[in-house]
Amino acid sequence: MSGYNYIEKKGRIPGAIFGNCDSDAYHMENYRNVDHTTREFHEIAAQWQEAGITPEKHLAFYCGTGWRGSEAFFNAWLMGWPRISVFDDGWFEWSNDPDNPYDTGIPKE
Repeated sequence: MSGYNYIEKKGRIPGAIFGNCDSDAYHMENYRNVDHTTREFHEIAAQWQEAGITPEKHLAFYCGTGWRGSEAFFNAWLMGWPRISVFDDGWFEWSNDPDNPYDTGIPKE
C-alpha cells in the first residue's frame, strides 16, 4: 500500500528500506519526542542501524511527497553522515512516471 490517500499507485522504489516513521504516512513519532522536538541522534541512529540504514551507504531519503524524507535527511546531516541526499517529490513523483520501476509486496530482504 502507498499509505497515502491521495497517491493511487501502491509500491516502493526498488532497493528502498523503510525508515519506520511509525503509525502512518502522516506522522513521525519514531523521529520526534512527545513535544515534537527531534529525538536524540543515538536513538535515530540505532533505529536506522536495525533497519540496515548505515552511514557508509549512499542514502537518498524519500517519502510520499518530501517533508518526512527531508526530516530524515536533516537528521542524517546533523549526524555528519557523508553520502546523503533527499528525493524531494518522493513516491508521488516516482509513481507518476510510467517508465520508473517499482516493487510491490513484502521485501525479500
